[in-house]
Parts: sequence; structure tokens; C-alpha cells
Amino acid sequence: MLTVLVSLSACKDNDIDPGLVNGETPNKGSADFTKYVAVGNSLTAGFADGGLYREGQLNSYPNILAGQFKTVGGGDFIQPLFLDTQANGSGYRKLVKVPSLTNPATLLTSFVTVAPGAARGGMTTSTPSAPLLTKFTGVNQNLGVPGIQVANVLSPGYGSTAGNAYYERLVADPVITYFQYVSNNLNGATFFSCWLGNNDVLAYALSGGAVAPTSTDLFTTNFTAMMNKLTEGNRKGVVIGIPNITTAPLFSTITVALVLAQINATVNPPTPITALFIQTPNGVRATQSGDLLLLSNLTDYATIGSTTIGTKQGPYGLSPTNPLPTQLVLDAGEVATLTAKTKEFNDIMKAQADAKGAAYVDPNSVLGQVASPDGLTQNGIKYTASFIQGGVFSLDGIHLTPAGYALMANEIIKGINAKYGSTIPQVNSANYRRVLLQQ
Repeated sequence: MLTVLVSLSACKDNDIDPGLVNGETPNKGSADFTKYVAVGNSLTAGFADGGLYREGQLNSYPNILAGQFKTVGGGDFIQPLFLDTQANGSGYRKLVKVPSLTNPATLLTSFVTVAPGAARGGMTTSTPSAPLLTKFTGVNQNLGVPGIQVANVLSPGYGSTAGNAYYERLVADPVITYFQYVSNNLNGATFFSCWLGNNDVLAYALSGGAVAPTSTDLFTTNFTAMMNKLTEGNRKGVVIGIPNITTAPLFSTITVALVLAQINATVNPPTPITALFIQTPNGVRATQSGDLLLLSNLTDYATIGSTTIGTKQGPYGLSPTNPLPTQLVLDAGEVATLTAKTKEFNDIMKAQADAKGAAYVDPNSVLGQVASPDGLTQNGIKYTASFIQGGVFSLDGIHLTPAGYALMANEIIKGINAKYGSTIPQVNSANYRRVLLQQ
């Protein structure tokens, strides 16, 4: 039986735990938290459940951090929140029934898409299919833009060429670079966080290796420029690395073994089917250890065995003449490439953080524990990387729940305290909800 926790109220200032840290009262150490600015992508914005919406924004890790910074002299933290009347934001996903995670077919009918926020006029987007999001004007301290890569930060016209409605919502002119947008919002900032880089490898993983990851040279150039800007005037801050994304439910929930078990149980063939056939960059082969299926491709996997799918003869995915296309599988070789690229980017970011005197936090310190066989127990609650019941990952399988963002915020606080000699208290992750259940 799965335990599904229903939505609790969003994080507010009174969630602050002002308790002692190692027997000491909170102090700022050598850092100054008067004005905090957060730079990053969807994880910084508070993206969850496949969308950006008000509750997710209120439970973003920067907002949680800012609440804790107030215990050591931090000021208010202004986010580009959706209004109460537009609280659904871009729309998002809710669970309508608890699925059986041993039967992939039940996942297809377990979710409902919550409609986007009402009255979202006032903005046009350069891409007709992109959502319309009401402009946010004024001062902003959470600069998280879902979808942005380090590769994009110096690109003029990123908002218009990429059709990124989340970015276009924030800027007066979509031609402005993200680097310039960050620069414009650093006035008076005394502390920063920077969590970029995830999308530079995630696009590769989501495409089954069809989309190349960002080149090392471009990543180095752009991240160095961003760090030079963020640390101007000896401004202090924290850099967060890229997590091992293949341990997230998006890549770990639907396994080859699970699909084969369902096929054998449903079709009941004379001889059990022991492998799928997949297209790889090196040709067609049977699945092997290390090949990963993606939760986002569940609809495609539901058609495995059909003779009407694909361009060649034979049961789709079960015959070498009609294999699953490369974009539907992250094969073992591509996983190795992804792992190597992630390490390479993390090494670059850590080197920049060290050189500029910033703290560096490895997100795998906490997310690796979550993904371990024993999970992570904090404040009496066990967290795992399992889809839905694990409590850390939201219903899109890659972004975090409020509880997950609280765990991440605590890990960042630990890194800040270690670097700057501060004693910022952590939050109680038990105060933050896990998954969303439709009521």
C-alpha cells in the first residue's frame, strides 16, 4: 500500500526553525545575507509536477533559504509569483488515484492536468504553441528560468529564439541575454546562489541521446562569465552542482524488466520474451543491463508488440526489424556519456566556485542518499527516490516536491555554514508536503 500525502500549506516565514546550530545561536559568519539573489533554471524557480505554479514558487529552495537567512540578518526575498487569481500558473499535474507501480498501464490514467491560471493575457510569445504568461514587472530576486542552459546565458534573443515563455514573462525585451538580466537584478545584492547546468545534460538524456549536450568550451566560457559577474565586489555565494539525473524516477520507474513482465503476463507467449530490441548509435541490438526507459515515453511503450507502429515489419520493440527508436531509450553507452559529461561540468563549476571563494554544494550528497537502498531518514520521515511514494520527486519524475526542495535547502545551508563559518538553522522537512493528490 502506498502512502500519499495530501498538499499542505506553502512555506511561510513562520516555518523558520530558529533553534541552535551545534549549540550556537544563529550568526552570519563572514557572509552578508542582507540581499539574496538566486540564479538558475527550473529547480531555482520552484518548478514541480510538470509546471510552474504559485505553490511551487512559494516552496522553492531559494524562498526556503531566504526564510532561514532572516535569522542571520537577511532581508525580504521578492519572487515573480503568480497572483492568487492565476495560482495555477502554467498548469501542472495532480494525482487522481494511486497507481500500481508494478503495472505501467495504470500510470496512464493516474494523473490529471490542472488547467493553467485564468486571465493570463497581457503577453504574447514568439512561439505560437508556447503558453501565455502574464508579465511580471519590477524588482526580482528569484531569477530562475525553467529550461535555460548554461549554453544560453550569453545568447542575445534567447527569449524569442527559444520561445521560452517563462523567460519572456520576466523581461521587458526578449532579446536581452540572461546574463544581462541577471546583471540588472544584482544591484545591492550581497549573496547569491547559482544552480545552473542541469539542462545542459538533461536535454541529452530526455532525447535518448539524440540531442547533443553542451560543448565543454561553451559551458566553460559561459559559466566563467556568470561567476565573474556574480562574484563582483567580492560578493559571496554558493554554487550547486548537477545531480545524477538517472536516479530520478523519470529514468528509474519504467524498467525493461517491468515492461517485459507485463508483456509476458498479457500476451502469454509460448516462450517468455527476454529482451526488447532498440536502435542505438551503433545499430540495433537487444536490451542489456544499463539501458534506461523514460517515464515520459510511457505512451510509446504501451504500444510495444503492435505491428502497426514503426516503419518496418515485425512486432514493435520485440523484433530486430522493428526496434524502439533511439530517442525512446537512453542506452547504456549513452548513460556512460551522460555520466562523464555531468562530472566534467561539475568539475568546471567546482573549480570556478573554489577560485572565486564561493561555497560549492554537491546535490548528490543528499539525493544520493535518497536514491540509496535505505533512503534518507530526516525528522522521523523516510525519503526515497521512488516515484510518488518516495516523497522527494514530484509528479514529473525529475523536479522536486516541497519536501524535496526543503531537503535540498538544508544541504545548501550545510555548505554555506561550512564555507563561511555561519550557523544558519535548517528547516524541518516534515513541515513540507510530498505529492499532490486531487481532492
